Amino acid sequence: MKGINLKKSFACAKVEYIKWVCDARMIILAVLLIFIHSFAIEPLRENARLMGEPLNLFEPFIAVANSGAILLIIPLVFMTLISDFPKIDTNTVFYISRTGRSSWLLGQILKLVFMAASFLAVIFLGAVLPMLGSGFVSENWSKVATDFVLEFPERAQNFGVRLLPVNLYNQMSVAEAAVQSYLLVFVYLLTIGLLMLAFSLARRKNAGFVFTACVISLGTAFCSVNTQLMWTMPMANALIWLHYTKYFKQPIVSVTFSVFYFLIVIAALLLFCIFAVRRFDYDSVTEILS
Repeated sequence: MKGINLKKSFACAKVEYIKWVCDARMIILAVLLIFIHSFAIEPLRENARLMGEPLNLFEPFIAVANSGAILLIIPLVFMTLISDFPKIDTNTVFYISRTGRSSWLLGQILKLVFMAASFLAVIFLGAVLPMLGSGFVSENWSKVATDFVLEFPERAQNFGVRLLPVNLYNQMSVAEAAVQSYLLVFVYLLTIGLLMLAFSLARRKNAGFVFTACVISLGTAFCSVNTQLMWTMPMANALIWLHYTKYFKQPIVSVTFSVFYFLIVIAALLLFCIFAVRRFDYDSVTEILS
């Protein structure tokens, strides 16, 4: 097996990433942004209008990244958009013969990083840009987040209130919540992509799609019933607010645990992919598609 050629790996990743961006399925991302706007951003803005107070510019994104319902949909949409990852077509054997197996695999991993980063960046911008005319930038949470229930106790179960739980604004600054939420959701998306890559290299692409969907769904179910089993799934480890109680600084599960959880899972999947690509017979492209 040829050694890694970074230039060839980047070239492979670039070509395939551009094809992915230009895919007609990207219309699904536009639909997701519309859903996020109506489901998460508008309830927060409505609360802001009731109080006559501005929102912090980053609060809508934090709400999106910490909503169990939205964090079920975001990974499922991402999985749908990368459903053919790794891309297998008539050019695959040509790519392999020209780049070598190691370089091709690195190219696929780089492509996955590009896809996850750009997908999440679009969601981030979709949540932040609508706030540019009315939001403010600060380390502090808005009064809409912290004081809405005090001013409108009859609206304590308001959906906009539940989007920014006490566990967030009592435990960390806006900047900490935004950065940690972004990074943990990003590695969650990477985990999804690596699962699909690993199953493809094991000649079980369809099984990988089903298994990944089950991991996402089970994670959502475990979080809904608040069982300790949820920490075995990526979703709970990607939700910052679940790590904390409402009032006490001592976390239920430390963010460090979740960081190591993702590092171990990603490292294991990468090692499996490296082992599998050495043994895979790329002369039979139909096997990858089965």
